Amino acid sequence: MADLIAEWAGKDRLFRLTFGGVLDLEEACGKDAIGAIFLRVTTGTFRVTDVYQVIRMALIGGGENRVEAKRLMETHFDAYPYTDNAALAGEILMALMTGIEDVAKTDSAEVPEPWKFSEASQICRTFHMSPQDLRDLSYADFVNMIAGFNAASPQKAEPPTEEEFDEILAKYEPGALK
Repeated sequence: MADLIAEWAGKDRLFRLTFGGVLDLEEACGKDAIGAIFLRVTTGTFRVTDVYQVIRMALIGGGENRVEAKRLMETHFDAYPYTDNAALAGEILMALMTGIEDVAKTDSAEVPEPWKFSEASQICRTFHMSPQDLRDLSYADFVNMIAGFNAASPQKAEPPTEEEFDEILAKYEPGALK
């Protein structure tokens, strides 16, 4: 579980989703799995409760007591545009799912090559999703998910063209194309 320090509610705050926080988050979001919540937030198909609960649970995991976290949410959540809150929730979930690389340990002169997706299994492994989840994504949602990944990760991924995406699905998941 990686820590994320980000400015929110007027100052830099520590956001962390612990194992217990993830269980509470799943419960608060209608008993949906963390993977489903992650996909909704990173593809822009989130519910407001997804974003609200991710930030609230991460504040608690980052050291805020429950009363202070509730006060911060009630006071500041509606003061930010939902897209800003969703971006923060996406960063929190990305930190949970993929970790955050320690900048001090990286060589800033070395820029890694962006990943180029060519197989459905590679996509599913990278984004911790099932083939069914991949089949359910539209191309636009897939590109948005990659944009969220690129925003929160030092490793970058190059989205395939829509034709390449269709070829990946057709080759490895023939039932995906209608």
